[in-house]
Amino acid sequence: MNNGKRKEEGVTLLLAILILSAITAIVFSIAAIAVNEIKTSSDLTRTEPILTAAEAVAEDSLFKLVRGLGTVSACTSPGSVVIAGVTVTTCASYYLDNPYSFSLAADDQKDFYLYNPTDQAQAPGYTQVSVQITSGSTGTIYFCTAQVSDCIATPEATQAVSTAGPTTWTSSPLTTTQQYQLMVVNGSGGTSSYSVTSSPNGLPAGTTTIQDSGKNQGVTRKLEITVPQ
Repeated sequence: MNNGKRKEEGVTLLLAILILSAITAIVFSIAAIAVNEIKTSSDLTRTEPILTAAEAVAEDSLFKLVRGLGTVSACTSPGSVVIAGVTVTTCASYYLDNPYSFSLAADDQKDFYLYNPTDQAQAPGYTQVSVQITSGSTGTIYFCTAQVSDCIATPEATQAVSTAGPTTWTSSPLTTTQQYQLMVVNGSGGTSSYSVTSSPNGLPAGTTTIQDSGKNQGVTRKLEITVPQ
């Protein structure tokens, strides 16, 4: 009888330990979730003024661009402003990478327009542009002023390029007050890659990207707005 009672007590003790372990694990799990939720809530609370400040600067930048009331600092030299203790850095990307690389499938084409992306009523300022075929087979470059309706039919300059040579076409010195269009037509031999270099700036991107970054108390919020040029 005593042995049976001891066995029952041992089983009861083991069950009690298992139950307490399970309860402890559940409590710790709930505590971890609660702490994480509190931290997340705190981060959201701290980011509200940062997001509000970043949105205010973004709206101001957007108003300038859409209404033509000024320009936003280029991302090579971004501007900065402090609003209610929040430091907001803002800039706009107007141009493609320079040089700009791209690929075209067989018989495909890509058109570029050279204008002033910050104010199309102002002089573009371009002095020269060149196109190089970097891989593939062949292509043809067409170049003319923006006023020409069919640049392929009536180009001011045209040249075939090939990986076998010549690989590069370079324009004559450009009139800085004139807008131009550049067309790259790939040959039928398959996919080719090209690189376009322009001076003194890269080619207009076609869209302006406003980038705002607000920082305060170790928290950063970023906004990005894309506007057609």
